[in-house]
Amino acid sequence: MSPQATTMQPHTDAVPEEQVMAGFPPAPEMRVGPTNWFKLPWLRWSLIHRSLSVPTVDVWRGNAEPSALPSGAALYGATMVSGPEGTKVGLDQALAQLEIDAFMVLHRGKVVFERYLHGMAPHLRHGSASISKSYLGIVTGMLAGEGKLDLTATAETYVPEMRGSAMGSATLQQLLDMRAGIVRPGLDDRPSALGAQDGGVFEVLGLLPRRPESPGDFYDFVLRKPAAGRHGERLYYDNGQPEALAWVLRRVTGRSIAELMSTYLFQPMSTERDGFYSVDKTGAEFSSGGLSLTLRDLARFGETIRGNGFFNGRQIIPEAVLADIRAGGDKALFAESRFAAAYPGGSYRNYFYLSHDHLQGISAQGRYGQRLYVSPAADVVIAHFGAAPGQSPHPFEVPYARLHREIAELLMG
Repeated sequence: MSPQATTMQPHTDAVPEEQVMAGFPPAPEMRVGPTNWFKLPWLRWSLIHRSLSVPTVDVWRGNAEPSALPSGAALYGATMVSGPEGTKVGLDQALAQLEIDAFMVLHRGKVVFERYLHGMAPHLRHGSASISKSYLGIVTGMLAGEGKLDLTATAETYVPEMRGSAMGSATLQQLLDMRAGIVRPGLDDRPSALGAQDGGVFEVLGLLPRRPESPGDFYDFVLRKPAAGRHGERLYYDNGQPEALAWVLRRVTGRSIAELMSTYLFQPMSTERDGFYSVDKTGAEFSSGGLSLTLRDLARFGETIRGNGFFNGRQIIPEAVLADIRAGGDKALFAESRFAAAYPGGSYRNYFYLSHDHLQGISAQGRYGQRLYVSPAADVVIAHFGAAPGQSPHPFEVPYARLHREIAELLMG
């Protein structure tokens, strides 16, 4: 099924957004819980206030003053861009149609556009969904560059408990590129808006009721993944692979993912706020989708990538780590995947999407409208959070990618 063929759950005005979780106490029908958090308007509140729904652990920003994000020449809300259907509308109108909660554009390191909608604000931390994977991919590359990991080694080399499991014999690079031979379990009894991609993680976090077959924690989640086919033969996008990789990182370093993110990224970038991860009952982070942070701090991550790893007066990410990502992955496997509609001629590497076009686009993306787009050729960074419900492939995947390219082209001049 193509992204255009997928029907998005329409926004309903039957429940006013401002009434969700309003009052002391909120009315029962306005509360966010397991039966509605994945639907609008409850989804938006859930993504902006995830720490009120599940246990979390902070990603410490350190004690330094926040790094500068200076302002530049403005990009106006009336700027004409393509909306979801491809017709030209003003940028502000496009953001409303695309269920965007916050949107920021940087050009040559300066903020040229910044919008907060639907109750989102600069200081609030929003769920980034699978952009969390891209943060994990960067830190994994940094650890490998330090000689602490061998990406050609198998996961079970570092975590013997994975021996005999579907991902134990996959190499770390195969886990980074979503090429381990696994399959998702059947979840036909789940709410139709959720699908199988996140099978098990919501039960682990308590966002959905646990069933007898549900995993108890993220380690159990990894070990329960069924095998299917051989490693390396296809692009198989699934949360199991980054969760297996996160287990390896914890075991090798003796540190949590939150601690690693603080040390390698949040402190060096001097973010404005601590981030936080949703965690299971063991304290293990939801590494494949549980990172929440401010929009400006997501933009700082993008600006670090645009600067070839240099930001805040220092080299934060080694150039070799980013060179490996920019080289891209297997284009033939990518062309067979659902992602090719948004990134024709693209590839996937280390939890990033590469466009391989004249804009040199590098993208991190997460469910429900979370995106980070970097164009080194146009000196552009675009970061946005959203609350667009629905299964993958989502009808906004192509419109988001098109919007990013149009803005980059406009600023590239």
